[in-house]
Amino acid sequence: MATNFVVLLPENQSHQVETAVQALESLDDIEAKLTVYRPTSEVSRINQGGQQWTKVSAETFSIIEKAILWSTQTNGAFDISAGPLIEAWGFTQRSGRKPNQAQIETALQQVGYQFIELDVDTRRVRFAKPGMSINLGAIGKGEALDCVKRYLMHAGVDDFLIHGGSSSVVARGDQFPGSELGWAVGIAHPTKPKHRLAGVWLKNASVATSGSGKQFFHHKGKRFGHVIDPRTGYPAGDLLSLTVLTNSAADADAMATGLFVAGTPSFESMRTAPWWPTLISVAAATRQDEVQVTSQGEIVWVDE
Repeated sequence: MATNFVVLLPENQSHQVETAVQALESLDDIEAKLTVYRPTSEVSRINQGGQQWTKVSAETFSIIEKAILWSTQTNGAFDISAGPLIEAWGFTQRSGRKPNQAQIETALQQVGYQFIELDVDTRRVRFAKPGMSINLGAIGKGEALDCVKRYLMHAGVDDFLIHGGSSSVVARGDQFPGSELGWAVGIAHPTKPKHRLAGVWLKNASVATSGSGKQFFHHKGKRFGHVIDPRTGYPAGDLLSLTVLTNSAADADAMATGLFVAGTPSFESMRTAPWWPTLISVAAATRQDEVQVTSQGEIVWVDE
């Protein structure tokens, strides 16, 4: 999944190191199903099958169903079929470029979660339009963390923190046994990733961050970030980063991406939804690298 996964245990759980290693090894099976980097994965087979039905495992079918649910909840701002647009903007190769309008229109013709067809009875997937593909990168990493969490809990490990890269984290129990605080998790500065912007205590919850602070390019004096709005074909969001705190890591990943793309003007109409999460949003201020931080929901901040 093009990222490193890490399990942290408190000192009193050192006897569970082997269990943690086994939990991480279980990721091999998840990656074999969900990655686009292996032509034999289930997601790759779906993409290769195109408009033909492809039967997949219950796990893969479930995460695709969840992805489509979050597409619906965010009015299409989250979309696992947005790959052609990311390709058009050059971010797949991490070399951003501004496509012309014709290239954007062509890519848009190959995008749209509503054209992903599911047969629930037989667990089959196909596309209703030619040229489509899916990439579960924006939700699959969270799903992998949730799977590791379930493995550890089933094995009787009560206190742990798991992270995939620096943008997705799951915390269970306490970093300091008996403290009831949870785990101290840092929120990175969006344009200076080695600097911590703030810290929160995370207990029995997940956190995910989406943003364009690290991947962007300038064209004719304008900044273009790598998070593309699948509805318009253009870079999205009026924030530098958006952090979501909720129960499931997969849900947190999808919500962080979808709400970042949707932008703050849409928050007012969505915040009454029962799924609305706790948020930490970071916007650019007037000076370079200066930011404004706002939050919604109940957050326990780490005292500096």
